[in-house]
Amino acid sequence: MAAKAQGEGDDGRDDTARRLEALKERRREAIRRTFRQLHALALGCAIGATAGLAVALATLLLWWRGGPKVGENLKVLASYFPGYSVDLAGAMVGAVYGFAAGFLGGFAVAAFRNAALRVVLAWLRSSAERWRRRHLLDEV
Repeated sequence: MAAKAQGEGDDGRDDTARRLEALKERRREAIRRTFRQLHALALGCAIGATAGLAVALATLLLWWRGGPKVGENLKVLASYFPGYSVDLAGAMVGAVYGFAAGFLGGFAVAAFRNAALRVVLAWLRSSAERWRRRHLLDEV
């Protein structure tokens, strides 16, 4: 009976050790997911497609509605997008320019975020190394 009781205790400790190891692995995976880099090309394409579609749809909606002053506010885009106007051809031109502007913006955001992430992680690693070296003799 004593052997069985001790065996149950070992099994309980093994179970606790397994649970702790599983918890450690879940934490490591959560950290990996949190600090994963953004794919700059994918983010650029996604934001570019959204921006291009938004400009085209806004232009087409205003063109379709018509009226005496069609899209006065949207006509300002012609200052930034040469060849843009509030009509069917302008919607296509606006979609291309919108995609280009959105792509550049999304790509830049991802690139800057990835660069900042690299800097922060490098600083954290060096800080951890300094702490480890400073407390090296505490572990002996």
